[in-house]
Amino acid sequence: MIERIYIPTVRRADTQITFNNLPKELQERVVMVVEPGERHLYNYDCEYLEIPEEIVGTWTQLAQTRLFIHKHAGAIKYCVGDDDIIIRKRNAKYWTGNSNMEKSKRDATAEEILHMYEKVDKWFDERDIGVVGLSDAGTPPASNEYEDTRDVYSYIFYDGRMLSKIIDDMDICSLRIAEDVLFLYEVLSRGINTRKSTEYMYDNRSMVDKKLANSREVWTGMYENEEDRPDNYYQSEEHYKAMRYIQEKYPHGVKIYEKDGKLKNVKYWKKVYKPLEPESNAGTLLDFL
Repeated sequence: MIERIYIPTVRRADTQITFNNLPKELQERVVMVVEPGERHLYNYDCEYLEIPEEIVGTWTQLAQTRLFIHKHAGAIKYCVGDDDIIIRKRNAKYWTGNSNMEKSKRDATAEEILHMYEKVDKWFDERDIGVVGLSDAGTPPASNEYEDTRDVYSYIFYDGRMLSKIIDDMDICSLRIAEDVLFLYEVLSRGINTRKSTEYMYDNRSMVDKKLANSREVWTGMYENEEDRPDNYYQSEEHYKAMRYIQEKYPHGVKIYEKDGKLKNVKYWKKVYKPLEPESNAGTLLDFL
């Protein structure tokens, strides 16, 4: 069972899209992760976890908050979701050839969201799968129900039974942005594989709602004045400084180049992934020793 659903949130006491769109049964598993100074502003019927005061306002607050969550969760199965997500469901025609809804995609029902949680729970019974995410509602669908060794963002499930064993060895808090990419490279390089669902998608409302976009603290907080904010954060100097940090650690995993006057990058997830040694081989080696 996915035991907890952590929702880290800041400056959005009155706008909890992820929580409000969960079935009641799942809302009961939510742990809202907040700054101590904002705790009194939140009145949702769920558990609360206050981050340490010493990380509030630091350059890498988000990355440190996520590490704090992983440590708090320990060796359980859990989810960490952004606070601005609507879960959607895609038509099965893309991977089965048979349509199961009128449109190509729509918002998932409460029953379907519960089914998604059950499916992820079963995926974690597979030996190498330790991180599972949803596909982006704004990108084209894959031709399979899911894809392994792919990037996952915004609404992610973790198998703490695997992650808790390596969390202390991982480089998690070095970056303010692109820290999610670094995290995925860190787990993939340690034998934990990722899986991305094609059937279920996340719709990140901060990407389309200007008011929400202006409260994305991890990005907006980098600039003292609003006029200094770039039109595209992913073309910013800070973003590519972070990508170059990752490239230095994983030169085989990132390519950075310029095209038409803009910086671009390609991430090679499968080159970074180092599969676990097969159990049979490991057993043979142990027997030999």
